[in-house]
Amino acid sequence: MTEDRGKLTRRKFLEIAGGTVLVGGIYGLSFVDENAIAKPNIRPPVKPTENDLVVVEGNPQTYGDITERAINEFGGIEKFVRKGDRVVLSPNMGWMRTPDQAAATHPAVLRRVVELCQRAGASKITCVDYTLDDWKLAFQICGAEDAVKGTKATLLSPTEVEMYRDVDIPSAVPTKTVDGAEYDSVHAENRIYQKLPKEILDCDSFICIPVVKDHEAATITISMKKLMGNIWNRKDYHRYGLHECIAELNMYLRPTLIVADATRALQTRGPKGPGEVTTPNKVVVGIDPVAVDSYCTRFLTVKGVTPDQVNHLVIANRLGRGEIDCDKLKIKEIAGPQGA
Repeated sequence: MTEDRGKLTRRKFLEIAGGTVLVGGIYGLSFVDENAIAKPNIRPPVKPTENDLVVVEGNPQTYGDITERAINEFGGIEKFVRKGDRVVLSPNMGWMRTPDQAAATHPAVLRRVVELCQRAGASKITCVDYTLDDWKLAFQICGAEDAVKGTKATLLSPTEVEMYRDVDIPSAVPTKTVDGAEYDSVHAENRIYQKLPKEILDCDSFICIPVVKDHEAATITISMKKLMGNIWNRKDYHRYGLHECIAELNMYLRPTLIVADATRALQTRGPKGPGEVTTPNKVVVGIDPVAVDSYCTRFLTVKGVTPDQVNHLVIANRLGRGEIDCDKLKIKEIAGPQGA
């Protein structure tokens, strides 16, 4: 990716984005000037404890409780959600699959995060996922609809382009890797113009709540791949370099907190299934997506996935987004919810 291929450089990409109107085919993507390119309002992630990850194990009756304990052991929800915050949660809820089929975030995990945000004084809570199945049926069947019932949270599948704003992914991508090698943004080289939902760009706290799954194209889908559930232009990612695009998207869009749902793991035929499902019965909390996803690969036991086999983890680690070597992480592992 360091040689000149006659493609668009990062600098040229930014020059075009700042001074010319371009239309991106069926996606209706356009850049008018730099002031029209949205910048996230999201509060930057801050690690409130010495631990890089907190992992809590439970059972199907305690999924909500172990979610709360994992967040509490990582510093408590108040470290990530302040009174009056507009909060966006990003769970998996895009498929018409039941909780037992493990294609979506478990409703008990989602509900407890909603309740904690509400308890912290959030003024607005929106659960966002651009569904690929019919959104009404997906929300109902996966349990998300029941998970937010009786709370202030709402569910949103942003299916219309008017619900998005243009974003400048290459601006967040370094020109050199951590080992000093040159790196050219795949977004810039291939003219990949991207949009993110206004709801996310305008929020104060953005919490990613992925389920741990196999993925036929990306090897795994956990927190890093989950961010693709929030973008408008997905086709170009598959066309020009899925793993590079995932890594670059994660350089730009940085969740305030990650709560990984490893209560069940979809081992095969992901991301939708149905496939083989195991029950690790765990919740993993952190702010480093590379670390969270690298740790969670151990739950994908059927294919025996390791972090070095997942290209977007390797690329993001080289770009400085996070730590891929779990031996270098400080991990607190706990059996059972508080008081168990």
